Amino acid sequence: METITKYKAFDGKEFTNKDKCTEYEEQSNLALEVISCIHKAPDSCDFANGSGYIQHEHKDVSIVRNELLELAKFYTDHKWIQQSIDDHSVDTSWAGRIIGEYCNESLNKAWNRISCIDNQLREWGQPYYASHPNMGQQVKLNN
Repeated sequence: METITKYKAFDGKEFTNKDKCTEYEEQSNLALEVISCIHKAPDSCDFANGSGYIQHEHKDVSIVRNELLELAKFYTDHKWIQQSIDDHSVDTSWAGRIIGEYCNESLNKAWNRISCIDNQLREWGQPYYASHPNMGQQVKLNN
């Protein structure tokens, strides 16, 4: 009989190596800490379906965006990550593709929020509305 020891991270991801689990949780917590620097988005179907937006400040979005991209560098040195840091006009889907493939789930979810922000710094419930803001209700949901 073989004994297998598993370590479970706070989000349910399992590891057979304690150090890998600890590293994963530390990286996940960093992503959660970074994204917490912008207004919290509603977790509702209405928000996801375009019931309004969260207005952000340029400085806050820029800092959070770059910090998340710097965290992504821990996982990969793909050129799209650096290009997205150097040029904010690069579509967020470029980095999103790489983050989705190489990074942890917390960083992926945090980057998805960045992908939901339009060029007027309004965060919508899904990236579709960031690309098509006139399809969402023009209601500011935060103060």
